[in-house]
Amino acid sequence: MIFDSLISLIPISMIMVGCCSNVISLELIMKQSQSHAILVTFFQFATVAFISFFVNIRWKQVFSIFWIPIGLRERKIPLKTYFLMVSIFFILSVLNNKALDCDIPIPFHMIFRSSSLLSTIVIGSVFYRKSYSKQQIISLIMVTLGIIFATFSSMPDSKKEISLGNEPNLLRFSIGMLMLIAAMFLSSILGLIQEHTYRLYGKDRHYETIFYSHLFSLPFFLLFKDDILHHIELNNDSALMALPFGFGSFPTLWVYLIVNVLTQYVCIQGVFILTGKTSTLTCTLVISIRKFLSIIISVIYFNNHFTSLLFTGTILVFLGTFMYSTSGKVIEKPLPPTKQVKEIEKEKEKEKKLN
Repeated sequence: MIFDSLISLIPISMIMVGCCSNVISLELIMKQSQSHAILVTFFQFATVAFISFFVNIRWKQVFSIFWIPIGLRERKIPLKTYFLMVSIFFILSVLNNKALDCDIPIPFHMIFRSSSLLSTIVIGSVFYRKSYSKQQIISLIMVTLGIIFATFSSMPDSKKEISLGNEPNLLRFSIGMLMLIAAMFLSSILGLIQEHTYRLYGKDRHYETIFYSHLFSLPFFLLFKDDILHHIELNNDSALMALPFGFGSFPTLWVYLIVNVLTQYVCIQGVFILTGKTSTLTCTLVISIRKFLSIIISVIYFNNHFTSLLFTGTILVFLGTFMYSTSGKVIEKPLPPTKQVKEIEKEKEKEKKLN
């Protein structure tokens, strides 16, 4: 049986509908204005922080039918750990979205973001002393070849661009590629830090991590205040869209942005719920299918260029990722215990003695 239980159909539906709708709304925004990356990122962070705030509140029942907030849930992960995770998370999120400003096609963007396996293995083996099986190494080679094929397929035709007098397009694409590469390695570093953090403080801290990682990122957007205000004005001046059910009309870019941030939250929650309810294999399979569907939708609906070389790269990336997820556990050589680990072990020993 592919899926662990029928209850997994709820998060699977959230991922398929939420994530695919998110990609469509993002492309609709970028088709009208490629420079909206920072505004989209800001509203995504603000919306997720706002909604997850209510999940992190402790409630008290009064008069049998009413509930009142009495404070936030206890935070177990230290602030210094959050500061490190937030800094990385903010930078990679901005880089991923800003890359779309640099003539990076949406299908290629999705393929490249799916190839973090390469950077994860490199960082895991160099800094965390992890060793990998032959199947995992073959998976790495497949993903690497997929990235190379997809990159060459998506690069602007230099001869064509020069004849049209648009030489900077290749330079813009190269800058976008560097942004995606940097974001890919930062994503892998963040994943390994989160893995270590959950090992110390428990895997059930995802609701806490979502809230604080997005909340603490918001002050960083002050660096882009002028850009955000400028694009808010562009949104206000966009063409009006008639809303259904007699709700009047609203600026088109605001409609797309609202859909984008809400579907982003549904997508994130779906992934976290599925991770907790099913196996890693099921989660990887569902996410890979979702990404492939998003690429197909992007190609068909938005008429994006999709060559045979790009298709081959897509298959190699997804197949390599799938093979990696079925290859078993990574062998990790023990590292010297950190000060944090020692303190947690001492606390556990004290609890055992008290019990």
